Amino acid sequence: MEISYKSVSPTMSIVSLNGALNARSAEEAKQAFRNLVDQGVTTVVVDLQEVPFIDSSGLAALVSGLKTLGGEAANLKLASPQSQARLLFELTMFDRVFEIHDSVDDALSSLN
Repeated sequence: MEISYKSVSPTMSIVSLNGALNARSAEEAKQAFRNLVDQGVTTVVVDLQEVPFIDSSGLAALVSGLKTLGGEAANLKLASPQSQARLLFELTMFDRVFEIHDSVDDALSSLN
């Protein structure tokens, strides 16, 4: 998995994930959230556009990121999930836990 960051402000970042979010990459994703919090980031938009697959470990990594950022849905927003990820969120009812947006721009607009 590749993880890239784009700072929107000193307290807000976009995290773009590229590759499967699964047992192999989950710890890397959790560490990315911890690193951002250590840098003073309080709000993250996770761009899932390039994530073709998420398993239970990947879902747990996103939940961990949410908790790391304070536990409020507004602190970690998900953007552009592919169909498998969207279905996973719906089946597990995590679409009620996370704010899920069709695009990064939509997620950013919801902050204003």
